[in-house]
Amino acid sequence: MMEAERTRRRVLRSQFGALSRRQRRELRKSERRLFSDAYRDEQAERARVAREEKEAWRSRDFLPAGGESGAEALWTPHSFAAPEHRADSGILGLAYPFLADPGLGTKGTMIGRNLLGGSAFVYGPFDLYEARLISDPNIIISGKVGEGKSTLVKVLTSRAAAFGYRSYVPADVKGEWSGPARAIGGSAFEVGPGMLARINPLANPIRRPASISEEEWAITSRNRRAMLLESITERLLNRELGAMERSALGYALEQVERREREEPTLRHVVHELFHTEKDGDGRVPEGFGRMTEVTTHSREIGHALARLTSGALSGVLDQRSQGVQFDPSDPMVSVDVSRLRGSELLDVVMSCTSSWMESALMDGTDSRRFMIYDEGWRVFARPPLLRRMQEHWKVARNWGISNVLVMHGFGDLETAGDGGQASRAMAANLVNDSSTVISFRQSGKAVASAQNMLDLTDTASSLLTRLRKGQSLWRIGQRMSLVQVTRTQREAGIFDTDEAMVSNGAA
Repeated sequence: MMEAERTRRRVLRSQFGALSRRQRRELRKSERRLFSDAYRDEQAERARVAREEKEAWRSRDFLPAGGESGAEALWTPHSFAAPEHRADSGILGLAYPFLADPGLGTKGTMIGRNLLGGSAFVYGPFDLYEARLISDPNIIISGKVGEGKSTLVKVLTSRAAAFGYRSYVPADVKGEWSGPARAIGGSAFEVGPGMLARINPLANPIRRPASISEEEWAITSRNRRAMLLESITERLLNRELGAMERSALGYALEQVERREREEPTLRHVVHELFHTEKDGDGRVPEGFGRMTEVTTHSREIGHALARLTSGALSGVLDQRSQGVQFDPSDPMVSVDVSRLRGSELLDVVMSCTSSWMESALMDGTDSRRFMIYDEGWRVFARPPLLRRMQEHWKVARNWGISNVLVMHGFGDLETAGDGGQASRAMAANLVNDSSTVISFRQSGKAVASAQNMLDLTDTASSLLTRLRKGQSLWRIGQRMSLVQVTRTQREAGIFDTDEAMVSNGAA
């Protein structure tokens, strides 16, 4: 390039040097005239354009200097003043839910970061209930697999243990709660074929509290046992019990309780159903003409319940409790049923272990406790289990319990039970009776169900498909919050599951 430039300059010098002095002087003058003429032309063009623009601004095609008048005015030299609108913070929060979120205060457990306000996000269902910000302490968590549902529950319960909260995991289907429970000083039991631990769902894992009378304790225990037996029998028969079948089952339970005062078992109930006898006074149970009627309505029920006393489940739920020392003061108690994960009766096992653990909640204390139900789709799949779950949701405030139900998506509610209207209504009631609903990233089909069930805005619904791992949308009463759950490096090691999340220093 440099060589080519040198060559061009030599050519110009040779041509310019060939001219005489006069010719060179005339050439320079002509060049100056050309530059001068070009400059004048440019200035004239600029002046012409300026005049035309000035005349255009003065024409009627543009707004007058004072602006147009009336409601259709597009411009005015005066400051714009919008009409005043007064509203309380609750209404403004609904009208502008994603501008800023002040948070829920400092009472409760630190969960992570508030993505709408930038501050720490603190949540405590019992504190919010006392402040009348929510009407119940129940929680429902939904989201696709691997988005952080399980980690969120572990973060909430393990950190709350430092403030005296207790947590119960009655059916750990994936075997992932034993580590967290033992890490915070709790206990974990493993049940299934070949395991030493035995759980009797008809027994009370704790002794009668002094604050509850013996008569009241007996009535409460019998009601719980009857509810459990009816629920699992209907599940095993895949139909509702008839009136006389229900009476026969209740009579069998009553007779077993009369003889086995300490700890009646499922095996005792099955034996009584197959060998019905008159009561201790030699009388036929009320409502039956003779014992043959009791036997007729007891036999099919007995065969259904016998599925829990034979085969792979033999010895798991049908004997006296063994190897499970239930301590009510433990910060967390977990029952690992992962060895039965492939069983078609896993949902029945979950109901039995849940009932056994729930009986410990009837101790008459006002302790703040979490009851965690994982694999919520199994609950929705069976109407008897769904009805039983609905009962526990209703009494959560009386027992001082925050029920936590984890499911994959709100599409599970559409196919609840037999898919009928009654089953869908029961599933919807669980959501309505849960003031806190937490949604992780959802699939496209589940978003429509979530929007309809939670009455979400279009903006909130579209957000559900764009949430990142560990991020969740919280509906707490009438409030909406966007939260990033965080965990420490130590927690990351304890909560190690496939549902890994971005957190403070954690992988």
